[in-house]
Parts: sequence; structure tokens; C-alpha cells
Amino acid sequence: MAINSTTEEVIVIGVDFGTTYSGVAWAYSRQPENIEVITNWDSELTHCSDEEKSPSLLKFGKSGKDEWGYTVTPNKDSFRWFKLLLLEEKDVDPHLYGCAEFREAHQLRDASGKSAIEIVSRYLQLLWKHAINDIEAAIGQDLMAKCRFDVVITIPAIWPHYAQQRMEQAAEMAGILSKRPCGTTLVHFVSEPEAAALSTLGDQANKSTVEVGDCFVICDAGGGTVDLISYRVSHKSPFTLKECVKGDGGLCGGIFLDQNFLELVKKKIGASWKTVSKKQELEFMNDKWDHGIKRQFRGTPRTWRLDMPNSVTQSGSQKRTRGLELVTSDILEVFDPIIQKIEALVKTQALAILSKYGKEPKPKYVILVGGFGRNAYLRDCLAKSVDSETRVLQSQGSKP
Repeated sequence: MAINSTTEEVIVIGVDFGTTYSGVAWAYSRQPENIEVITNWDSELTHCSDEEKSPSLLKFGKSGKDEWGYTVTPNKDSFRWFKLLLLEEKDVDPHLYGCAEFREAHQLRDASGKSAIEIVSRYLQLLWKHAINDIEAAIGQDLMAKCRFDVVITIPAIWPHYAQQRMEQAAEMAGILSKRPCGTTLVHFVSEPEAAALSTLGDQANKSTVEVGDCFVICDAGGGTVDLISYRVSHKSPFTLKECVKGDGGLCGGIFLDQNFLELVKKKIGASWKTVSKKQELEFMNDKWDHGIKRQFRGTPRTWRLDMPNSVTQSGSQKRTRGLELVTSDILEVFDPIIQKIEALVKTQALAILSKYGKEPKPKYVILVGGFGRNAYLRDCLAKSVDSETRVLQSQGSKP
């Protein structure tokens, strides 16, 4: 895999369709280093419009007035986790069937009469339309009309081939391959960790610490899956990488943290949680977990005091809204089972490199990318679990 550029009149568009969040980035072939990330999302929440990713949420409305992303109002009729519907039952982690969101996605699919491909294609269609409008606003209609599209769509490394074929069908139904007068649109599928490697390892090319023969493990920790792929530097100029061992992965992404946290809250609150509506539950998870404890947790001693939804009440005559107090040991129960699976995946990948090349080279870096990959506690745990000569790096910011 060589990192290079082209002088052809092309707009390269990368689509990262995720289980929980999705994003789009693009670059003009004559300015390949200037990579732009799509934002400016339509949103019911003013603070979300400039985020680098949009929620993978979809709600079918009447007369084709469908809601998606940040415009979706949390309720029982909105699709979540629908990317996973592309998998056959035999390829789904049994633990997923214990997740309410996954069961609801199946129930909504059956009630809608639509296939998984149709559901995914509708979301991709809306995401694509927004991206194309955003790109045209940036470069102008004239240049847009002259440029052919090269589209790169990411897929989990652990997905079977049939799931990729279903993604291809969904992309075609979404209009991504629609005819354009300037030339045929090409669509390429790359594994999510490979896409992360192209983005991240290019930054390592000019670092004096990088040498020919060095190995890197990319750990792409997303919403649903954690995918790993390893590369060895074969040349420094031009900077060229070669996959050194077979990639690996598992269903141990951020959504499983979410599920563990919700189960913890339900266990602590008890039967009173049954009075909480789906909307209240989603708002609670978004405010107290996604934008709270999940991002703050470092494993150090701490206490969190959480206000419960109004429908959760204490026993007794006053019926005051209940609060919930959580301590570090509670949150460790949420994180550690998932992080231990990721540590095992990284260790297996490192051992495969050692088995192939002997005692040297050990992986020089484990590079964490993806939404869950930005988690501070995950980074700290991996840094302790890898060999002392291996460094754990963490991708930051909105760089695609």
C-alpha cells in the first residue's frame, strides 16, 4: 500500500458508515492533502450541526419525508443499529440479541416491510445527498460538473463477503453510482482499519523514529466492531506499507459499553425503571453516559451523582424523583469486560507478528482510531497490557 496522489480531475469521497455514527470526507485530486470533513448537518440540536459525524439514525415518515441523523426525534419508531441488520443470524454475536436496540431494529424492519438493504440504502441516500450539496457549496457547480467521483466506503474487517455485497447493493440503490456526464463513478470498499491506516500512518512517514521494517498495529475501535490490521514499513520514500499478518476483529465496540451501562442502571434502580419511556431512556443515555461518564472515565476513584428521569420515583408519600450514585467500581464493571476482549485481540495480533518475523520486530506502535478508540481509559489499559517496547498512540480530533 503506497500513499500517493493523482493529477486526474477527480473528487475522492470517503464514506464511513458506522453502527452508531457515520461521516463523510472528501478531497480534490489536484489538492490531495486538503482533506475536508463534511459537517453542517441538519439538526434539531444547535450544538450538533458542526460535529464531524452524524448519528446513524433513520425514521421513515409519511410521503417520503424521512428523518435522519440529528433530525431524528428519539422514540420507538426510529431505526438504530440498522447496519448490523445486513448480517445473517449465524454471524451475529449472541450477546447482541440481549440488546434492546438490536431487537427493536429487527422488530421495526419486520413492521416496515423493508429489507435491511432498503433501510441502509435510504440512510446512505440522505447522507450522500447532504455530502454532495456540501461539496458543491465548497467548490462550485462548474468544477463539480467536471470532476469524476471516486468513492471509498468502509466496511468492518470481520464482515463476511455477502455483507459487503449487500453494502454494494445499498450504495447503488442510494444513487451513489448514478450516471454523471463527466465519467463513471467508481466505488471501492476497504476495511475500516485499512482506511484508518491510510489516514493515520501517512502522518508517521516523516517522523525520524519510523524505519524500514517497523510494524504498526491499527486498532479501529468503533461503535459495533473493533477491527485490527497490521502493517510493516517496506519503504520510506515513497512511504510504502505492506500488510504483514492477517487482520482480526470482534463485536466489542462502544455499543456494548452502552448496553452494560444501561443494564447497570436498571439493576440499581429496580422495577421503577419500567416507568421510563424510550424517549426518556435515550435522553438519559445521551446526557449522562455518552456526553458524561463514558468520556470522563479514567479508572481513578470518583463518585457520580445522576438525576433520574422524572418517572423514576422513590417509594413513600412524597414521591420525589430518585437520584443514583455510582462509584468507580461500578463503572469498571461496564468497561472491563469489553476492554479485556480488545486487549486479547491486540495481543493476538502482536503474537502473530512475532510468530512470522521472529523475536524482532515487535510492533513499534499500536495506534488507536475510531470513536471508541478516543476513549482515555481504553488507551490507558492497552498501554499497560502491551509489551514495554510498544507504544500506544491515540488519534485525536476530527481528522478522517
